[in-house]
Amino acid sequence: MIPTPEPAGDIKAQLAAMLDPAHPKRACFLVPEDMTQIPHKLSAIVVARAEGVLVTQDQACADAFSSASNQPDSFDRTMAEILGYPEAKPDVVAACNGQPFTRARAVQARDKDGHVITEACCSPGRLEETQNALQAHVPTGGTLVAVMPLEALARRILLREAGA
Repeated sequence: MIPTPEPAGDIKAQLAAMLDPAHPKRACFLVPEDMTQIPHKLSAIVVARAEGVLVTQDQACADAFSSASNQPDSFDRTMAEILGYPEAKPDVVAACNGQPFTRARAVQARDKDGHVITEACCSPGRLEETQNALQAHVPTGGTLVAVMPLEALARRILLREAGA
């Protein structure tokens, strides 16, 4: 599961949700290619590392991101905690017997316009738990969907190329 740049509409929806005190989203993680998508005037903490950028209003999230290990599995576990995912990426891969692209699911909380606000990958045995966790992220008029990881990546790539 490779970090892939996201479409501008998804990033805007994620930042808006994170800035909304009534929404449960506490932080947004952007891959390095998406750093330019962060507005210059934003009432949030922005922390950059080689892995990407965390945008949050929660100092504890910013501190956890800043001090996270550079070791990939450890970093991914810290990110799962920061972002509120029930299952960390290395645990998904292990539970899928090393075949996350065919066995895992990407659960997405989407807004009324179809923009992804929160996305968490999960193993088959934790699909219901992940759906329950992300249901709170679905705004009025939005939807909760579970797709194959390749479908989620293809969506990102197509929308990004379309400038959406």
